[in-house]
Amino acid sequence: MNHLFDRKTDSFFGTLSYLGYVLLLAGLLTGSSPWWSGDVDQAQMLSVGALLFVLGLLFKYTYHGFQIDFQNKRVREYLSMFGLKTGRWAPLPAFKQVLLSSNLGHAHAHDHDHEHGHHHHEEPAPLVTWYTIGLYSTSPEPDYELRTDSQQDALQTMELLANRLHIPAENRAISPASHS
Repeated sequence: MNHLFDRKTDSFFGTLSYLGYVLLLAGLLTGSSPWWSGDVDQAQMLSVGALLFVLGLLFKYTYHGFQIDFQNKRVREYLSMFGLKTGRWAPLPAFKQVLLSSNLGHAHAHDHDHEHGHHHHEEPAPLVTWYTIGLYSTSPEPDYELRTDSQQDALQTMELLANRLHIPAENRAISPASHS
């Protein structure tokens, strides 16, 4: 059994992380293109292509995460950049409970919450359900929270954490069918 629980929590660049695909492609095209001839300095184009490629990797593979080391009884939140994780380990709190809850809200749409003089005639963003797994020690607020949009993943994570930490689990999530 693995002694390390490791979960990516969110992209460092948020939705801009998708720009990484564009930068990767632009870097490959710029750095390796046979079209650059004549007045263009090929070494410079190769350098620009390499820079765009590295930026693409940075945008795609930089994220925040959460780890619990069950063997050494420690926890950390980290930043992963190019696969290197940085973040200070802290002693594992004496968790008392793991709690699963569900949240229903509008899908992330463009910012239409602002006030202005005209009205949008677009359909409202659809409602989506996401799940939060909270680890609680002594405070009524969670010490750590993990989020997912998969009910199955949320249930499995809650059960794994409860079993590995030897604490009770409570499922307060509402099934997606009951939201309809």
